[in-house]
Amino acid sequence: MKEKKGINWFFVIMFVVVAYFSTVLISQQVHLSHVSESKRLADKRLETAKAENEKLLKQYNELQDLNNIERLAREDLGLAKEGEMPYQPAR
Repeated sequence: MKEKKGINWFFVIMFVVVAYFSTVLISQQVHLSHVSESKRLADKRLETAKAENEKLLKQYNELQDLNNIERLAREDLGLAKEGEMPYQPAR
């Protein structure tokens, strides 16, 4: 039998192919984890924005009612109807 003393090209090529696909797989996993983290942060910001929107819609709807507007004018601004004497408790 004849023994070869040179480089076994099949194993070299297989090593290069496996190394290439391993780096591609790792880089995709890293990218996927970054995308997942970005999605988690975006979902958190969305929930915060939805809560703020609900709060503002509630305030808006309250300001559409004349009774609430009158109450706010009396309590927050200290206003009174014509002929009324405003009451201010001692602080």
